[in-house]
Amino acid sequence: MEGCIPAASGLGSTSFSIYNDSDATVEVYRGFNCDNGAPVATVGPYGATYGVVPRTGQEGGQGGVFVDNGVVGSFRVIHDHGEW
Repeated sequence: MEGCIPAASGLGSTSFSIYNDSDATVEVYRGFNCDNGAPVATVGPYGATYGVVPRTGQEGGQGGVFVDNGVVGSFRVIHDHGEW
């Protein structure tokens, strides 16, 4: 899968746990798009990390998305194209 994938969790969530069960690398970003600066976490192949806080509360703006009492983030899967 390529591109930026949004993720949200509500119901009192304060962080994400990321488990990467692939041979690719996963980058996690703040907000619903992957262009809000540097990744807040990078998880290598078959790795995991816990307690990643991309952004809590609400993300607004024009046509913005609001998540009450939860977290919002996005992730991108980075493939090693040199191994094809």
